[in-house]
Amino acid sequence: MAERKSTSGSWLLHIVVALTMVFLIGPLLVVVITSFSASSSLSFPPESFSLRWYEQVLANREWRVSFSLSFLLALLAIPTVAVLALLGGYGLVRGRFRGHGAVQAFLMSPLMVPEIMLGIGLLTYLQSLGLINTIGGLWLAHSLVALPFGLRAVMNSATSLDPQIEASAASLGAGPVRVFLTVTLPQLVPGLISAGVFAAVISLGEVAVSTFIAGANTTTVPLRVLSAVQFELDPSAAVVSTLLMAISVVVILVLERFVRISNHL
Repeated sequence: MAERKSTSGSWLLHIVVALTMVFLIGPLLVVVITSFSASSSLSFPPESFSLRWYEQVLANREWRVSFSLSFLLALLAIPTVAVLALLGGYGLVRGRFRGHGAVQAFLMSPLMVPEIMLGIGLLTYLQSLGLINTIGGLWLAHSLVALPFGLRAVMNSATSLDPQIEASAASLGAGPVRVFLTVTLPQLVPGLISAGVFAAVISLGEVAVSTFIAGANTTTVPLRVLSAVQFELDPSAAVVSTLLMAISVVVILVLERFVRISNHL
């Protein structure tokens, strides 16, 4: 009787897991399949298949400009978030100072504030600096949104460090800077790579905050996708989404192969 209950519970667990996987992966499969549609409108399932919309997106100058801008912002956000996360994350884990909890809460606060409010705040602040509709403004905004995620990744790596290794290096005559550069920093590399991945992924997909900061000359890929879905309703948005997903999957697989990034996320 107990064995029969255990078997029923196992089947129920498998069904729940399968339904969850379908719920999570189903929308992505719909987007990928729709991107190969030959029709002029966004519909599922497609009546016929073609690479027509891939050719149109890759030949379209506006899409190419948006891709260049989004990749540039991601490249700018990666080192910015990595450096700030390194300084903040390591300092919070190893530092013992008055107001430690308040500083950590402040650095993590973008996670708690709704992005619509964050966007309004950045709009007011960056407008006073003349950075609206500029690459500099989007760079600062994307870095701010991604910083808490990078901070958390570096803090996870810093928490697992063995202080005895640094103490051993110091006992052999190495100064604090040399200990940090030759002993501590190499062990934080996986966390820094994770912070960079977070920065790239969040920058490439950022919509809410970018809506307030961007303008006609700084339309990122997510904003152009949103515009295509709202006003054009052709499969070009599905094509762009599929391309971004493919790039993300390749990057994650490469990093997982060489860095085991899943251990630090």
